[in-house]
Amino acid sequence: MTPWEDPLRKERQPVKRRGPRVMLIVLVTVALLAAFILTALPGTTRSRIGDYFGGTFDPLVSGFQKGYSVMRGYFGAVSENKRLRLQIEELEEEKAKLNLQILQNLNKLRAYDELKEALKLTTVFEDKEIHGAAVINRELGQAFDLLRIKAGRLNGISPAGNLTLPVVDQNMALIGRVHSSELGSSKVLPLLHEAFAVSAQVEGSYRSSFRVRGDLELQQRGLCLADNIAEGIPVRVGDRLVTSGDSGIYPEGILIGTVMETIPDASGKTMSCLVAPAADFDHLRYVFVLAEPDHES
Repeated sequence: MTPWEDPLRKERQPVKRRGPRVMLIVLVTVALLAAFILTALPGTTRSRIGDYFGGTFDPLVSGFQKGYSVMRGYFGAVSENKRLRLQIEELEEEKAKLNLQILQNLNKLRAYDELKEALKLTTVFEDKEIHGAAVINRELGQAFDLLRIKAGRLNGISPAGNLTLPVVDQNMALIGRVHSSELGSSKVLPLLHEAFAVSAQVEGSYRSSFRVRGDLELQQRGLCLADNIAEGIPVRVGDRLVTSGDSGIYPEGILIGTVMETIPDASGKTMSCLVAPAADFDHLRYVFVLAEPDHES
């Protein structure tokens, strides 16, 4: 070995080219895939190629077809579930719309019944100007403190001085009186308020009148008090009390409530009564203010 010769030269081996072998493998694979696909196709081609490769590819074709069927069934089920979900959403939306429509129709029916009953007010109180108003809310404070209604001075409701404007419901039951008014709303002092009082009598009786007023303790029970009932005035449990009209403030005959209990005093000469109002304050939605026809706002 000469000094300038590479000592590793003898150990290096020439790299063998594998190109033809790889090409052969690719061609065989392509041929097999083509044969497999053609074997899976129907017709004459399938028959001819199947004679040669059927035994080899039939199990593969069967497996392929089964796998294809499973995949097609899976994606079909996914698509069907999506369609069903969309259909369910549409049905739920339609159901919600129908429920809303039913609720609106029920509200219209209730409003119609209330207005139909309210029409009787125009015949009973022919000498009054009647203003209908919706109840907005109750004022904060004690129970049955004040009611706010959606009608005010712009609607001709404006109590001034000693002028009192009675308030009733659609059944002509006494609610109270207008306490104060603003441009678009008013406050109503209800029958159960301790500051409220009205002259009353037993319905159908022409005996002396007495007072029905609110009481701070009784209002928690939804009751008011009838007092100053003189001896000889027949008042019994179950009697209906109405306004007497003596004061000239409240028209005669407005229903106040029903006697629930009588309480004689120690001497037996006067008596008091617990009265349940005829108006349903818990579900009060509309009220009617009775004003004088020549009342100016």
